[in-house]
Amino acid sequence: MSAMARLAKVRQDVAMAKARRIASEFAKAKDLNEQVINYANEYGNAAMQMGQKGVSVSMLNDTMAFRTKLLAGASEQELATAQMHNQLKLANQQALAAKLKSQGLDRAVARRKKEAEHKLQQAEWQSIEDSFSHRKSPFSSQK
Repeated sequence: MSAMARLAKVRQDVAMAKARRIASEFAKAKDLNEQVINYANEYGNAAMQMGQKGVSVSMLNDTMAFRTKLLAGASEQELATAQMHNQLKLANQQALAAKLKSQGLDRAVARRKKEAEHKLQQAEWQSIEDSFSHRKSPFSSQK
């Protein structure tokens, strides 16, 4: 039983590490996506300011096309981030299940250990009681 508890603990550790790794990747991807969106917005604002100062229309069109491509890339990245978020939720559920299983096995091992200790203590008390009653018995060979 304790081997099963140790195996469950190892599985719990692996599941927790996987969840932490996915959470880290998710946070990085989300931050990167926010940076791209912020850059695209800043780029668009700078293009508008340049347009007000008299930049050529073709330069403004190229700038806005680049901004549009940045936003399209961010949109695609957002889909990938959503998938990663689903993976994170699943990994967290698996880690929680592994933790609960490990805790259950730990409790079962502790309960069995306590029962074994109780049986041993009962056997010792029974032995002492038998020894004591054997001495007090009138049929005992000891005098």
